[in-house]
Amino acid sequence: MKGHSDSDAEHLADFINQWREYGDTVLNYIRKDPSFNAHSGLSMKYDLISDSIRTELLGMTGNCTLSDVAYVKLHTSLYKDNKELGSLKENATKFFATLDQSPAYDLEVHRALANYSKFLLSTKSHGIKSRKELVAFLHEEDRHFRTFLAHIDECSSIGMTEITNHTADICSAIYKSASRNKLPASETLVLMSMRTDRRLILNAQVCRDALKRGKIRDAIQANAYLWMILQPYLSMDALAIAMLTPVQVQLMTDIAKDYPAIITRLEGKHLVNKDVSNKIPAQLMRLYISTL
Repeated sequence: MKGHSDSDAEHLADFINQWREYGDTVLNYIRKDPSFNAHSGLSMKYDLISDSIRTELLGMTGNCTLSDVAYVKLHTSLYKDNKELGSLKENATKFFATLDQSPAYDLEVHRALANYSKFLLSTKSHGIKSRKELVAFLHEEDRHFRTFLAHIDECSSIGMTEITNHTADICSAIYKSASRNKLPASETLVLMSMRTDRRLILNAQVCRDALKRGKIRDAIQANAYLWMILQPYLSMDALAIAMLTPVQVQLMTDIAKDYPAIITRLEGKHLVNKDVSNKIPAQLMRLYISTL
């Protein structure tokens, strides 16, 4: 790693994967001693070396682009080769592929959001008690979410707190049911991860397209849309990354490639600070490495 003060994304991803591979080998050896006493010195050295490697990796992030962030996260997921999850993902992908067959609702924005909130409240009150009910919820929620995205430029002045809170409560209840085996645990985890992926990518895609078309009123809206574009690169954990479909991986890659041109265009309209915006990818990369 020495001599790579500014490494490209491929090298960075390779270093991270090697670090994990060697680290896992050492940890497996250390864990053979359940009390950790026999290998306490080795454990301390392992921690010191890990901190040193992390520091070296952080030093390579200075010139990172959003494309670099996308590449590294896509190529360093802990779950990318998990066979059990791969099988569940294959089945779940077939379900999510059918969602676009149900069109978004053709409603004006206030009616659309009222219906969305009503649906969530009803689901929250009834609960989700089976796989069948979970799949039905995901299908209908997706229609409401796509309806919201169709009106996203009109929603900045409309309160979304109710929808946000209902959604958080429902998701929390779903995960709790899965942890208690009231819902199939592994399948629920995969379905919910793929749900999150779909929402983040769809949202980022809509905001990217709006920014490219120049459909922006002011700096507040421009920065809000930029923040939503960045969410997939910030919010997706290793499992979510592993659950991305090939189409979503391509979209994530394409949106990242568009980021510099979008920033340049917005700066030309005095809507963002280009220097600040171009430093964000490096900050995202540093945040990711810090969590490894």
